[in-house]
Amino acid sequence: MKAVVGPDGKVSFEVEGDSEYEIFKQIARVQEVFDHNKCGKCSSDHTKYVCRLDKDENDWLEVVCQECRAKVIFGRAKKGGVIYPKIRWDQLSEKQQEQRANEQAYAEKHYGYLPHNGWFNFQRES
Repeated sequence: MKAVVGPDGKVSFEVEGDSEYEIFKQIARVQEVFDHNKCGKCSSDHTKYVCRLDKDENDWLEVVCQECRAKVIFGRAKKGGVIYPKIRWDQLSEKQQEQRANEQAYAEKHYGYLPHNGWFNFQRES
């Protein structure tokens, strides 16, 4: 897989495979991980990929809206290091579920999917 990032921040990908099946799988991966170019809260296309470290030196991968500051966060599978957007309730950690408890009822009514396709505004605990 190969990515090209333009000066405007737009990303394009080149995928390879030995068969249609392999190419299909590569396209699906690219779309799942990188097709977050519009904010799920305000629909702005001013989004930015961010990788930051927390106080324990853990990586946090997220796409952040430059307009409303909403974000969609990513998890990483323990096996293989594959990343995925956290768009379902069961993908959130216990702490994240506590912080986003107001979204649980929505997820239960929508087959486990979070509102706004996983995009949310972080609220600091008071």
